[in-house]
Amino acid sequence: MKHNVSITMDQKLFRELENIRGREKRSNFIEYLIVEGLKAHTAQNKQQTQTPIIISPVSKKKEIVG
Repeated sequence: MKHNVSITMDQKLFRELENIRGREKRSNFIEYLIVEGLKAHTAQNKQQTQTPIIISPVSKKKEIVG
């Protein structure tokens, strides 16, 4: 089942979208971009939650010789 969604966007963004989509239907192209954006967002969030943060109690300072 599909839902009808109305959005407003900046004129420059709209022109860029129109130039890129070619002969593809606008709604199909926007849906494709949203799906790809959600995939990228999910992958980025998954990577951030799986990357361990290592904090070293030892601080190394470089000496400046001059």
